[in-house]
Amino acid sequence: MRTTTMTRPTWAAAAVVGAMLVAGCGGGSAVRPGAAMPAAPSAPTPAPTAFDKEAARADLAAATAAAGLPGETTPLSPTPPTSPGPADPPATDRERARDAVVARMAACGVGWSSPKDPGSAQDRAEARKRFHAALAGLVERGWKESRPVEEVPVGKGTMVMAQYKKQEWSLHARHVESGLLDMATMTATEDACANRFTDAELDLLED
Repeated sequence: MRTTTMTRPTWAAAAVVGAMLVAGCGGGSAVRPGAAMPAAPSAPTPAPTAFDKEAARADLAAATAAAGLPGETTPLSPTPPTSPGPADPPATDRERARDAVVARMAACGVGWSSPKDPGSAQDRAEARKRFHAALAGLVERGWKESRPVEEVPVGKGTMVMAQYKKQEWSLHARHVESGLLDMATMTATEDACANRFTDAELDLLED
C-alpha cells in the first residue's frame, strides 16, 4: 500500500472534511465558514549531532591553534605496531600483549602533543601561557572541567594537569617542565570504549 505524505494545505482540508462528516452523522456541529482551523502538528525537533572521534579531534586542533600552541593531533586511525628488525630481539609475550592493548586503546580516542624542544626560559613561559589559553578554548567548545587544574612537582620541575568532560568523552591535559623536558599533551577518550579494558590490560600500559 502506498503511503502519501500530506502537505500542510492538504492536511487542513482533510481536517475540514472530517469535521463535516462527523456533523452529518449527528456527532457535532458543522464547521462554520471562516472558523479557525486546527493548528498543524509542529515538525519534530532534529536529534542533536553525536559527538564522535572526528569532533573530538576537531576540538583539540581548533583550541590549540587558536591559542597559538604548536603541535599536532594524532591520526584518526591507529598506527599498527612496527615489526621488529632483524637485529632486534624477539618480542616477549608481555610486549606483544602490550602492543595489542596500545593499538586498541588508540582506537578509543585522539590526542595532541607539542614539540619536545625545550627552548629558552622565555619560550617556556610563553608555552605555558598558551597551554592555559588552549584549555580555555576547550571550555569555550563545550568541555566542562571535571577536575580542577592543578600543578604538582615533578623531578626538578612541575606538571600542570587538567581533566574535562564533554558528552560521553573524557579529556586529560598536561604540561610538563622538568630539566630539559618541556612537553604538553592532550588526550580525548570515549568513555564506553575505554571502559572495555580490564585492570590487567591497563597495567600493561604502565610498563
